[in-house]
Amino acid sequence: MVSGRRSGDLANRIADEIKTRRRVDAGLEPPSQSLIPLPNQPTLEQKRKRELEGGIVLVGRHTLKEFMSGLKRGWTESMDRADREDMLAQELASDGRFDEPEEPVVDHEVVDGEPLPTRSRLLPSQNAALFSPLQMPSSSPSKSTQSISNIPAHLDTPPSTIPTLPTLLLVPFTNHIGFRQVPNMLWGFFNERHKVRAGSEAAYSLIMSHMRPFAAPNTTVAASEVQESQLDGRQGGDLDFDLPAESYYDGAYTPSETEKARNTYYDTLPAKLATARALARGTRAPTKEEDSHPPPTEVELRAERLKKEMGWRSDEAGWEIVKPGQPPQWDERFADALQVFDEPRADDVG
Repeated sequence: MVSGRRSGDLANRIADEIKTRRRVDAGLEPPSQSLIPLPNQPTLEQKRKRELEGGIVLVGRHTLKEFMSGLKRGWTESMDRADREDMLAQELASDGRFDEPEEPVVDHEVVDGEPLPTRSRLLPSQNAALFSPLQMPSSSPSKSTQSISNIPAHLDTPPSTIPTLPTLLLVPFTNHIGFRQVPNMLWGFFNERHKVRAGSEAAYSLIMSHMRPFAAPNTTVAASEVQESQLDGRQGGDLDFDLPAESYYDGAYTPSETEKARNTYYDTLPAKLATARALARGTRAPTKEEDSHPPPTEVELRAERLKKEMGWRSDEAGWEIVKPGQPPQWDERFADALQVFDEPRADDVG
């Protein structure tokens, strides 16, 4: 079972797995091998054949949305590896939040009767750049922040067709969260038979192994029908799976919560940073409370900020995928690659 700790984790994992598969198929990296070689270890072809003989169980509409988002990204984006945490760390390092405050500029040119050694009064030196802290060689963050791909363009082009993927089993599920949905929780507690029936029907479809092509969204409809479908969030086909569950998403998360937490954190950051630098440089002695509970150092504050921004941005990106009214991603290449387990008809059973 694959589950994410927050919205968007599943989409990222699926996209990364597909990009790894594309790199293996392109010969850019070898297939993953077990650390301990086994005598009957299956080959790559045997592993993929077994995957097709099985299936993928998607529980709930939110899971379908993340699965389709990761699927499209994996088969469309560049297959070059990207360390999201490292890229974010480089972005945060250049936004000025941890820059030193500017020192006051001395207007007069003479202090205690001696001229100040300004740059115009110093003799030019060819080695000045070697000793200037502003001109010391650096790791060139501008180059590292850019995603430079070493993959040839003809290999990194998204494929025109997608190989057949494991069959999907769609299981409806609604997770009631929040005080306003307590009545629904109570009703569901005394009516578990509906969940049992839905699970039993899904298991029956899986056991009978009755499959059908994934029903693509309606693409050839009148303009008036398109506007109406956009209003009620319908796309047609299997992308409308468990659509009524979206009515319960309201209030589960709002982007304003993240923005409020971010603003509160950055309002208190300058004071924390000033305390950390004062104690590190010895410009003041620690208080009795700081001796008992040492405040975070500058390094710890940077790590804390990176962790918080990773979480906030993941929540925002994940909500953009699963929020009510946001349609699941679709690509015309999926039409020939996806199948769905379906309950067999009476004539098929007979």
